[in-house]
Amino acid sequence: MNIEITSRCESIPPAMKSYAKAKFAGVERLGGEFKKSEIILSQEKDELVCEVILHRHHGDPFVAHSKSREGRQAVDGAATKLEKQFLRFKEKHSHKGRRHRASD
Repeated sequence: MNIEITSRCESIPPAMKSYAKAKFAGVERLGGEFKKSEIILSQEKDELVCEVILHRHHGDPFVAHSKSREGRQAVDGAATKLEKQFLRFKEKHSHKGRRHRASD
């Protein structure tokens, strides 16, 4: 899977970019088939914003946003949101077609 890291401002340190890349390199362990992932880091006032977009082979992409004063917390928050979103999607699609009979 390709991982693209984009920073919208020049004040993002290279260490933060490498941390984000390492954090999202293991996304495939969730069990999805992804074409590529985009990580967009930007600075808003005194907060770092991390936006992650996971493009799937079929269907809509997964998107997560997180803001924090600490860079690692923003990346970790986006990772947590993305994991929850994917698990909800997986749970929703794993129970499709199973219907329970109404009891008397």
